[in-house]
Amino acid sequence: MYELFEMSPTVQIILALLTLLFLSIITHLAAPKIRVPYSVLLVAVGFLLIPLSQVSIFSYITSFHLTSELLFYIFLPILIFESAFNMNIRKIGENIGAISALAIVGLLVSAFFIAFAGYWGLKLIGFEAPFIIVLLFGALISATDPVAILALFKDFGAPRRLALIFEGESLFNDATSLALFLIVLESISAGFQGGASVQHGIFIFISMLFGGAVFGFMMGWLFSKLLQFAQHEHLQITLTMVAAHTTFLLSEFLSHSLWLMGKQLHISSILATVIASLVIGNFGRFKIMPRVQTYMSHFWGYAAFVANSLVFILLGLLFSTLSVGLVDILPALAVIILVVMLARALSVYPVIGLLNATHLEQTIPRSWQHLMAWGSLRGALAVTMVLIIPDTLTHPDWKAAYSIKEFILAITIGCIYFTLFIKATTMNSAIRQFRINVFHGLEPMEYLEGKIYVYAQSLLRLLDLNDQLHVSRKILQTLQEKYTGLYQKAFKELSHNVHDSAAMFTRVLRIHAIEIEKHTLKDLYARAEISEMAYRRVLGKLEQQLEFLEQGLTEGVDFGTLRGKRRWLRLRHIFGLSTDRLSDPAEKFFYYRALAISAQNVIARLSPLASHPGFKVFAADQVFSETLEQYQAYKMQTLNKASTLLDKYPAIETRQLQILEQELLQSQIVSLNELESSEVITPAVKSVLYGELHQQCSDKA
Repeated sequence: MYELFEMSPTVQIILALLTLLFLSIITHLAAPKIRVPYSVLLVAVGFLLIPLSQVSIFSYITSFHLTSELLFYIFLPILIFESAFNMNIRKIGENIGAISALAIVGLLVSAFFIAFAGYWGLKLIGFEAPFIIVLLFGALISATDPVAILALFKDFGAPRRLALIFEGESLFNDATSLALFLIVLESISAGFQGGASVQHGIFIFISMLFGGAVFGFMMGWLFSKLLQFAQHEHLQITLTMVAAHTTFLLSEFLSHSLWLMGKQLHISSILATVIASLVIGNFGRFKIMPRVQTYMSHFWGYAAFVANSLVFILLGLLFSTLSVGLVDILPALAVIILVVMLARALSVYPVIGLLNATHLEQTIPRSWQHLMAWGSLRGALAVTMVLIIPDTLTHPDWKAAYSIKEFILAITIGCIYFTLFIKATTMNSAIRQFRINVFHGLEPMEYLEGKIYVYAQSLLRLLDLNDQLHVSRKILQTLQEKYTGLYQKAFKELSHNVHDSAAMFTRVLRIHAIEIEKHTLKDLYARAEISEMAYRRVLGKLEQQLEFLEQGLTEGVDFGTLRGKRRWLRLRHIFGLSTDRLSDPAEKFFYYRALAISAQNVIARLSPLASHPGFKVFAADQVFSETLEQYQAYKMQTLNKASTLLDKYPAIETRQLQILEQELLQSQIVSLNELESSEVITPAVKSVLYGELHQQCSDKA
């Protein structure tokens, strides 16, 4: 029996990893029940594991711990890629001023304020810490971690733009923070040389940010192209994982290998990974097979869940590794926490105030600024940078009994614990206090529109069920009466709250129609009946229509005008990423054909609603009639353009035949897989039939 517990170090690490993952699952299930943020509860669980690990049978728990290599090269690329991959680059472009101001100017303001105020604050309580050591801490603690705050935003209904600015700031200020941290660390190690050190630091800072952006764009473009050739779900998912870590690792390698005019060039690995992930997520995404895209999101969501779970639970365990006594560090920690809070406020209010004064972007409300100042949480990156600090780092003016690294690690963990246990747990109250989740602008109308849309969808579904023999007619009639009543009640409420209910209903109906179009186009793209470039082009136009409608522009806006060109970033034409050029006649034909099909589907879905007795209220008849007429005219217009192209270029028929053959082949392969899984045919039979189908397709090609 004793031999069972004589585990090798490798087995102990594996067992510790499995235990931590199991505890993270239990924590995830418990967090909603006790209304504590998941990340906060994970840290608490990790903290409670410290006494448990003192029991001999559970001593293996501490065998898996945070290291700089694990955080920097494994977890960080995963967290960066998952977040940036799902961000809309167009939305970032619309808020690039706020994101850049907070991520660069705001972070620098925070870091240097912490250095000055922290230096004098510590001196007042009799703790002598060199200015440059406090600046090193200011550089690493100024980077925000969005994990817990964004989860709370989703729960409490914070505005999407606010969440985007928070997440964008977090991604880009990580790069700024690490760049400044490495510069200060090098100055401490090599010795500060006055003006020469400042000049060298500025060169490194610019080199890291500019080099990271350029290298990240190149890597994103490269892997976007590779995704086009790897037409297999496992290969494409693996490519994205390789892209995240390769970009990160190559950036670090090049930073130690590139020289220009006797000066070493540096590349920010974090910024490079962010930019590469954005490019892949916004351009390379269209190279990913449609059936893989949902699985891709699930894969990266799971990877981020595992990484975040391990990081936060290990943050709790990290307390046990501190060699600095809590009593010794408590006064200094109290001063530092106060200084960090003031630094965050100083990096938000003046910076955003100046940005608002320029009117370059949509104004950021004061209530949002309050939440930005209070909701700045710290996490994995701060710990990563502390662990990078050499154990032997010294300074001539450092007089404490413990090392510089031990001191910075202690106050960093203290700040992280404060933001998680105090700030994160009070976010619900802060959101209510600042009235962040209160409806503003068009949101009260959107609430009513949403009710109308949901009830309309229910009535449509009930119409579909009329043809189902197994559904009771009595039940259908009961449900139809129920949801007709709810729909009419919502419509009456809308009409009482706006001066023009017809305009608002038009907005609801057009949003519904656009969603039908997007769904239709996605299916056409999945069946290869529309090219990637054409799909991106029409998708961009639909997104612009939604932008107009979200801004409430329903009156005085022509339906055709809404189908204007997409406003992409100017980078869209670089390296063949343009979405506007359709030079191939066949590609144009399928583009117009897809538009006609999507318009026809809108007509087919809206026509039953138009004739439904539940919709015979107010101006609904007229709105339905006008919308259907517009889509009918648009369908005829696109069909005429497609017919003209077909008459002018007869070779398009051959292309159409190839597409249909390919679609049939895919359906045949699906049928074969279903037959095998149902054990109707054996794997051997499936293999032969599969080969014959591909051979037939090759012969016809």
